[in-house]
Amino acid sequence: MIIENGKLQVITKTGGGVRNGMPVKVSETPGSPIPCNIKTNTNDHKGKVVDGEFTRSSFEILVDSVYFPHFTAEYVILTDNRGNGIGKFRVQDIQHLDCVGAVKITV
Repeated sequence: MIIENGKLQVITKTGGGVRNGMPVKVSETPGSPIPCNIKTNTNDHKGKVVDGEFTRSSFEILVDSVYFPHFTAEYVILTDNRGNGIGKFRVQDIQHLDCVGAVKITV
């Protein structure tokens, strides 16, 4: 059982490519909020500017494997239990912890 302290939303990308010789924009759609446990590895202001953000942050997220038997997302959105947005992050690593029935996601 995961001790919930936040929510995770998987971002699904659709579209993209070329249609009738014209580029088609990729649209991103956040999925349903899923309960998770968020642990901060690093969160300071000594990073570099990436996509307009100037923070260096890294989090480990634990999610019950019932939600993600085969997790393959590229981006996720994290929110704390108070509804405050933590941010949109690129998934760095995915580990399926079968012995404890969880998925560990590093962003």
